[in-house]
Amino acid sequence: MVNRVHIIRHAEGVHNIHHDKTILDPELSPNGIEQSKRLNQTFPYKQDVGLVITSPLRRTLHTAIEGFRDIIDQQAFIQGSNEGIPNGAPLLLDPELQAHSDRPCDTGSEIKVLQASFPTVSLAKLTTDWYVKEGPYAPDKESLDQRARNVRRRLIEQFKELDRNGDRRRDIVIVSHGGILTHIMDDKHFAVPAAGWRTFAVSEDVDGNVKFDEILD
Repeated sequence: MVNRVHIIRHAEGVHNIHHDKTILDPELSPNGIEQSKRLNQTFPYKQDVGLVITSPLRRTLHTAIEGFRDIIDQQAFIQGSNEGIPNGAPLLLDPELQAHSDRPCDTGSEIKVLQASFPTVSLAKLTTDWYVKEGPYAPDKESLDQRARNVRRRLIEQFKELDRNGDRRRDIVIVSHGGILTHIMDDKHFAVPAAGWRTFAVSEDVDGNVKFDEILD
């Protein structure tokens, strides 16, 4: 059985319009919101998605929620919010998917700020310093490559967990940023259009290396 992952780049942020990198954790632009809605309408594999993983920055989180709101599990949201569906795909906020640089536009928000932007989303599993660009989240190549290895290894375990759960929905969606995705995919030329996706079969070789083979429709 093929392990299938869909790599999605966030929709257009307000910083993309005028290439303003000084905006802290920018939100989606109006066009970006429309791009996310089109993602919801055109993504062809929603019925197969068992897990949605996103960077916790506002533009990626908004893209994930808007793009997959009709399949995300209600437990991803605060009780009583009427968001999500029963027995839907879990929504996982993974700080290792955050943007690669320490520029303001690539730096996340404090939890209280993030909660104000997404009042119905549960942020209980985020640490208070998740956005600090030090230690594991430093922007140097060594730290970025280690984050990428962590994401790849965890992806294999996440597929195994879906198998153990016996869920027929075995696809995984990753919503992230162009820069860190070049490290995760180990391809400096890797690119995905805003709110677009590329689909890969994920496997592990005899040496434990994670391999991505693109699936072209």
